Amino acid sequence: MIDENIIPEFAPGATLPPELLAGVLRACGRNVKVYRGCRLVPPGLISVGDGSQIDEAVRIYAGEGVSIGRHVHFAFLSSISGGGRCEVGDFVGIGAGVRILTGTEEIEGGLTNPTVPTEFRRVRRARTVVGAHALVFTNTVVLPGVTLGEGVVVAAGSVVHRDLAPWAIYAGNPLVRIGTRDPDPILAAAAELLSR
Repeated sequence: MIDENIIPEFAPGATLPPELLAGVLRACGRNVKVYRGCRLVPPGLISVGDGSQIDEAVRIYAGEGVSIGRHVHFAFLSSISGGGRCEVGDFVGIGAGVRILTGTEEIEGGLTNPTVPTEFRRVRRARTVVGAHALVFTNTVVLPGVTLGEGVVVAAGSVVHRDLAPWAIYAGNPLVRIGTRDPDPILAAAAELLSR
């Protein structure tokens, strides 16, 4: 058995103190868990709702701002980046390794990458939205400017390049619709939880 006091790298993850989060985030709800080892840059442009959890090794680069709803989970190695805006609704699950993008380099009319001065680049920033009750499974890539409708499910390893219909199930690259979810029990459970 490893003694976690001797080798802290093998110890269970620890969460950041609530008073620290309340002091640095744009807004921080009750019972929020943010694990040490994640990156929230800059924290003053990030809002996190009640009961949400951000795991170790999550990277959120806020760009123009990130709003995370209530009871949202960002799993290990997931990220938001791109310099635009991201809005994540209530009761969303973001799987391990999911990448949500809010901006991209344009391939025509300018030089590319952040080593080039701004006046020589063409960058497109966008608003990317993940609707309430959505589930985005492991290693999915969500491209800039798309909206995942309420209750949508995206299977592992998918590439989301267009808006997705509410309560639909999608998979693959190219992305195809493969089913539909029943919203009634999900919405009823959420309403009951929020009424407590």
